[in-house]
Amino acid sequence: MASTSVYSCISILLLLTCLAFVPNAGAKESFTFYTYHNKPPYFSTSNSSGREDQARTGIYRYFVDYLNARVKDIELQLEFSPRVRLEGDLRKGLLNGAIIGVNPLWFKDKEKKRYLWSAAFMTDKDVVVVKAGKSFPYAHPRDLVGKSLALPRGLYFWGVSERIKAGEIQGFETNSDLQNLGMVELGRVDATIMSILSVQYFMTQGLSSKALHLLDTPHDQYDRNILFPKNKRRQYELLKHYINRALNDSDWLNKLKKYGYVP
Repeated sequence: MASTSVYSCISILLLLTCLAFVPNAGAKESFTFYTYHNKPPYFSTSNSSGREDQARTGIYRYFVDYLNARVKDIELQLEFSPRVRLEGDLRKGLLNGAIIGVNPLWFKDKEKKRYLWSAAFMTDKDVVVVKAGKSFPYAHPRDLVGKSLALPRGLYFWGVSERIKAGEIQGFETNSDLQNLGMVELGRVDATIMSILSVQYFMTQGLSSKALHLLDTPHDQYDRNILFPKNKRRQYELLKHYINRALNDSDWLNKLKKYGYVP
């Protein structure tokens, strides 16, 4: 009897040891979407009651939630990372995730051969913002020659960044869109460029719309997609169906409309 009990205990221990190494069939894979757009209404963080944890809000947060409610095998996380770091990791093949809210042109991948690209989950446009009463004709970046612009540090603006480098436009790099709008309002620069949703957001948060004017012709119109490194093809294949159909889903469109989005 004692021998049987010993063997029974050993068998149970062996079974428990084996079970400890069996993956949980119901567990989801964790996968990160990164953004370098640390600005509302796309992504922003706020300390919760002075604690270390932060609440992430904005359009990207809601899109991650939208996907998590539909995808069975992956649990998506959303994190901020500077663009320089993300591009460095991409070049080295070290990016352990995808980049949300970007466009192939911004990553020199017009032909979509370097990376895997989802369809657009939203369309967007950049506008030129000037001080009220200081409007000027604008149809093309060449119309900004001789002007001074406040622009977010490290971002590329087609036709403008090249002219700043050539000395045709005076550029001032800053840390935020809100800072840029303040410089325009105070008359320290002639204009700034930012997404129309950001302008609308700041105006709803108390920024005086009477002090600023949006030029009629947009500076740029583009899609916001998600970039996957080629070594993340499996995650891309699992997610692309849900991303690609988002703009045909009234649930997602209704969420976007809360931010002033117009399809």
